[in-house]
Amino acid sequence: MRAAVSERDQSIDAFRGLAVMMMVPANYLEHVAAVPAWLKHAPDVGITVIDFVAPFFMFAIGLTMPGSLRRRFAQDGRQKAIEALLRRNLALIGIGALFSLGETSYGFNAKGIQWGTLQAIGAASLVAAPFMLWLAPMPRAITALVMLTGYQLALDPLWLEQALASPQAGLPGVLSWTSLLLFASSVGEVLQRRSLLGLVGTASVLLGVALAFVVPLSKHRMSAPFVLITLGAAILVFVAMKVIQLAPSALVTWGRNPLVLYCAHLVLLGVFLVPEARWWHFDASLPQAAVQFVFYAGALHWLAHTLEHRRIFVTL
Repeated sequence: MRAAVSERDQSIDAFRGLAVMMMVPANYLEHVAAVPAWLKHAPDVGITVIDFVAPFFMFAIGLTMPGSLRRRFAQDGRQKAIEALLRRNLALIGIGALFSLGETSYGFNAKGIQWGTLQAIGAASLVAAPFMLWLAPMPRAITALVMLTGYQLALDPLWLEQALASPQAGLPGVLSWTSLLLFASSVGEVLQRRSLLGLVGTASVLLGVALAFVVPLSKHRMSAPFVLITLGAAILVFVAMKVIQLAPSALVTWGRNPLVLYCAHLVLLGVFLVPEARWWHFDASLPQAAVQFVFYAGALHWLAHTLEHRRIFVTL
């Protein structure tokens, strides 16, 4: 747990809060049969609005990760900083594995492979950290592009079956997630050049769309077109929030305790997923699901507001 920070970039907090807020309906609506397909993850090839959630969350992490790493190394020294880095990200992998085990025990993870969002974040952060410490933003972005290209070239001949069988593309997908994290970290260090970032975001989306005519666009595969499109979209949304100074208090509140809210929303989701009566959630009508969601999101907002009011900001 850390004390309140005296100076914060509220636009970053707001974007992080937006990413967490997007996860709440994404995971809540996934199992409701009446919800249309465009409000659920694409089964494989294709993209929906829900597929942008996890990349936005990873992008939000990358915005501040280089500065955080450098401060820790400067304040604590190399050995303690490395120990903290390992402890934090291995803890993320472990917490994610517990949630994945819970999904499997209740029959929601049919393939039984214990790899999800927190595991992807923890593993990608471990791989990305040395590049963030030793490379400037531009070489880091070039490294990310090379890494993403290598992953895409190896995906079909080497890793496709494993990627499709695992949430978040499994262990092979760590390379793709790491490239996204490195791209985001480069963006986070050149925030003052907003016009350039707008062009980069637009170019990333257009390149991803063009590449999708050659390579399947798929979150489940973490394919290069998917990474480029979601990266570009994240850049454009973030730059827009910076330009118009859009940082609603609710988003900022959610963005200051992302780990707690992520874990809490999965725990609270059990209230709807665990009961065996299908009418309660799986076969609920849209009005019924909407009413339940209001209480679900309201409870999470109460938690976020309470933590901020008490100046409690939880990190690993």
